[in-house]
Amino acid sequence: MPQKHYHICPRNCYDTCSMISTTSNGVLVSVEGNPSHDYTNGKLCPKALHDVKKVYSPSRIRHPLRQKHRFSGDWERITWDEGLDLIARAILGIKNKYNSTLPIALNKYSGNFGALHNAMEWLFSGIGPTTRAIGSPCWSAGIDAQAFDFGRFICSDPQNMAKAKLIWLWGVNPAWTAIHQMSIIFDAIDQGATVVCFDTHLSATAVRSHRFVQVKPGSDGLLALAMCKVLLKENFIDPKIKDYSVGCDEFISYLNSEIDLEEAAQTTGVKSETIKNLAIAYGQTHPACIWVGFGLQRYTNGGQTLRAIDALGALAGHIGEEGGGVNYGHFETWQFTDTQQSQSTSPNRRLNINRFATEALNCTDPPVNLLWLSGRNPLSQDSDLKLWHKLVQQLDLIVVNDLFLTSSAEAADIFLPATTHYEHWDLNSSYWHYWVGINEPAISPLGETKSDLEIAWNISAKLNELEPGSCSFPTHGSEKETVLRQLSPTLLRQLGLSEPEEILSQPAKANLSPTAWSGRKFATPSGRFEFFSATAAAAGFPALPSYLPAQQPPGDAPLRLLTPHHTSMINSQSYLESDQTSNCYKVQLNPQLAQDYKLKEGDLAELFNESGILQVRVLLDPTLPRDVVIIYRGATQQQSLDLNVLFRSTTTDMGTVSTGAPGFALNETFVNLRKLTKR
Repeated sequence: MPQKHYHICPRNCYDTCSMISTTSNGVLVSVEGNPSHDYTNGKLCPKALHDVKKVYSPSRIRHPLRQKHRFSGDWERITWDEGLDLIARAILGIKNKYNSTLPIALNKYSGNFGALHNAMEWLFSGIGPTTRAIGSPCWSAGIDAQAFDFGRFICSDPQNMAKAKLIWLWGVNPAWTAIHQMSIIFDAIDQGATVVCFDTHLSATAVRSHRFVQVKPGSDGLLALAMCKVLLKENFIDPKIKDYSVGCDEFISYLNSEIDLEEAAQTTGVKSETIKNLAIAYGQTHPACIWVGFGLQRYTNGGQTLRAIDALGALAGHIGEEGGGVNYGHFETWQFTDTQQSQSTSPNRRLNINRFATEALNCTDPPVNLLWLSGRNPLSQDSDLKLWHKLVQQLDLIVVNDLFLTSSAEAADIFLPATTHYEHWDLNSSYWHYWVGINEPAISPLGETKSDLEIAWNISAKLNELEPGSCSFPTHGSEKETVLRQLSPTLLRQLGLSEPEEILSQPAKANLSPTAWSGRKFATPSGRFEFFSATAAAAGFPALPSYLPAQQPPGDAPLRLLTPHHTSMINSQSYLESDQTSNCYKVQLNPQLAQDYKLKEGDLAELFNESGILQVRVLLDPTLPRDVVIIYRGATQQQSLDLNVLFRSTTTDMGTVSTGAPGFALNETFVNLRKLTKR
């Protein structure tokens, strides 16, 4: 008889969907949205609709493997005990050789969210001080910016957007990357709201908006500051702004002395009259909401850009109003119990996740010898690919736990097969909406696959078998009980639960204020919105929101490459069958640019820079600027090379305060173009 099971999608995306799976005789047969969840509302995006194929994919690895030579593809099946023994002996050998555990490195991020995916971090803490990747490739600069301005990183309930009379979607493409928010935006439109999309190109969201404003890449901060000056000149500043802010006079002085509307129009590509009209509409319409996307801060001036947009929202009086505000994301429902255990108070060695290969190669006392990759595919996604290959050559052991043999797994010595979220317990929160839910297993683990938590227990058990007391992390336990222990007292209070077990019946929504900064009480040192941030100044940043130009293309790489997400994938995470007819990425470029390079639709070409060369097929898009080319990340499965062959480790201005390291200025990737001739 068919059975129903409840899940939370673990992908790193805004929606964090509540899901219901159906099994028959222990086999997963279908997946659908959970109608009792009022945000995802019974609907799923394209990425989840192929989950059954993902689980039973013939490409999925179901037993441990050892590769005889890295990148050889010469894998042999081994037992779990053999794999655990090889890893544990390598760890203990390094520890004895260096009298330190620092040569043991973990590079983990968010290939899958979920509290129990932190098990790898807990394991490494149980071993002792180790080398860790810190920071984020996604959103670090923006988090710092909002922490400086508001004191804490929070956003309003996204369902509140339906109450807005004016919605600005700034550098975000929810029609592809946050589809459940689109229905809320459409509800607002039905109630008379106007939607304006700011972007570098005509996205799927832009064509669904009332107005599209095309902004030159990296100049959005200047556009926001120019609109601040219009608000000042046209007297649309909140008359109470000085009652709940710090540094307003200093900011106004900066606007008067440094920001010129005509110069801003020339730099941003937005006509001065348009800037003026947009600012006036924003100043006189209440409530007005701005949603800032992650791509907007993936520039070398990304943090300052977000601070400028925050200042715009504050000046116009939209911060703290129901249906308004400046929304980016939040950590409020991520108050999981900290179960990390360490045998030592000595600190870990911390390497920037966006410069990991460079910094790991520079570690000499002691060097990095062992690398564990979890929830990541850096050889497909990270910058400085040549340095990654150099790092791979110097390491004694590389371990990967994953579902498939990714580009990074091709460099591994040992591959440990992991479960999907249909095969293990977990607890998931969103960084956008306020819902938290339990993920329950629907089927038994396929083959010999194990969850991250079970792998961590098994490694700890093997370490302690070989050397008693060498790892303080538990050696066994219950996944379900471990999940329930992640519900901290703070999180239980937020969810209105008396006991952790109550969440097993259905997802719960946190009892947070639906309006961020309602009452205009802020978490800054002053308790006010801070135009002038002493915290930012102390961290080495400008105290005021100010414009710093983004990088400009060098002469030998005159084109800016933008790589937004595709609707069907998140980075390299896809489980669709490969399209054998699509053997390279598709690059979109302006027809006039194509003519300059003697290219036409469908031609094969090469993008190249000092980092590498990528073969592409030309698609024409007349809406693009002549100096910008676009490739949608992961839009093809059968590419000959990974897109990151072109990436360099350029970092954002901010990120260190909140996440420990600057973010990845991915949008500062510059390339040249040439027609591919027969060879």
